[in-house]
Amino acid sequence: MDNITDTPVLELKNVTLRYSSRKRLALKKFLLSKYEREKVAKQTNSSRSDALSDVSIKFYRGDIVGILGRNGSGKSTLCRVISGVLEPTEGEVISRLDIGFLLSLKSFFSKELSGIDNIYLTGALLGKTKQEIEEKIDDIIDFSELQDSINKPVETYSNGMLSRLAFSIATTYRSDILIIDEVLSVGDKYFKAKCKKRMESIIKDSQLIILVSHSDSDIKKMCNRAILLDKGKVILDGSVDEVLEYYT
Repeated sequence: MDNITDTPVLELKNVTLRYSSRKRLALKKFLLSKYEREKVAKQTNSSRSDALSDVSIKFYRGDIVGILGRNGSGKSTLCRVISGVLEPTEGEVISRLDIGFLLSLKSFFSKELSGIDNIYLTGALLGKTKQEIEEKIDDIIDFSELQDSINKPVETYSNGMLSRLAFSIATTYRSDILIIDEVLSVGDKYFKAKCKKRMESIIKDSQLIILVSHSDSDIKKMCNRAILLDKGKVILDGSVDEVLEYYT
């Protein structure tokens, strides 16, 4: 990765997200059915505790930033807002680089659809065109090793199969800014080794990495900076050692 610069490449200015308000889901370049829109809205509105409150953060080129906090502190909501899946109620997100995300994409899978159809769905959520998705389909299927099940409804998939498909979709597309939300370990020992090798390559190529993890060792090993969230607010933004000591 490049050396850290003084000019932020990603900035959140006074971002607030109120689930009680009527917010708009920014599902880029994809028109969901009414059923799917209602389904996604229910998922994102199911917990008020994940709201963000007046969050201002600057991210710099070369940063690898760990996001810490208890369940319900707003970590995944922050990822969704940065990646554009959710629009803030107030404030703005400013990016000078291409934003991708490695969210827990299986949360957006439609169980009634096949694996191949969900590749199109999640690709669209990542802002990819139909042509861009089709160019990557073979790579996604090959890496996931789900050739025998890709045309079956994902409701027949095990949790491991769902995670493998989600990881394969998300990591096939490369962006300047990578957001990792608790998906560093997927599948059995062999597949985890594959994932680790791919992650090393992605991290090397990315200009900014935002890592959400409950693993202190992952944060210590990978990050140069950490941010602690609680109830949707930034409690502390500083060195990894400083934030981990405060958190624990």
